[in-house]
Amino acid sequence: MKALSFWQPYASLIADGRKKIETRLWELFYRGKLAIHAAKKVDRTACVTFGYDPDTIPRGAILCIVNVDGCVRFPHDSAPPDVYGNFAAGRFGILMTLLDKFPKAVPAKGRQGLWNWTPPWDERHYLSQIGGAK
Repeated sequence: MKALSFWQPYASLIADGRKKIETRLWELFYRGKLAIHAAKKVDRTACVTFGYDPDTIPRGAILCIVNVDGCVRFPHDSAPPDVYGNFAAGRFGILMTLLDKFPKAVPAKGRQGLWNWTPPWDERHYLSQIGGAK
């Protein structure tokens, strides 16, 4: 399964269904299921701003699975700006739908960019339960 790492609290914002658009300088061409990884890096100020405890927020773990529905260049009608990202003209927005939030974070070592993650369970069976094996 493909995965993408996020500094905290941004991974938790996605897992909690609050952040639906990830803003990046680069376009993501991948579509389908994506594991959201909470990196070990924590933005303490953002944690407090968005209601998370920077000392206890999960890190170094997969928090949830989303579906990547698309990627658009800003400005774009399907990606209205919110407080969770940088929506400056020319940047890209990864459009996501939350599929499954894990009851407990799954420890994993992250990487930069899109990377492959092997879940500690039967991936094909799990994917069929949340909407197809892509």
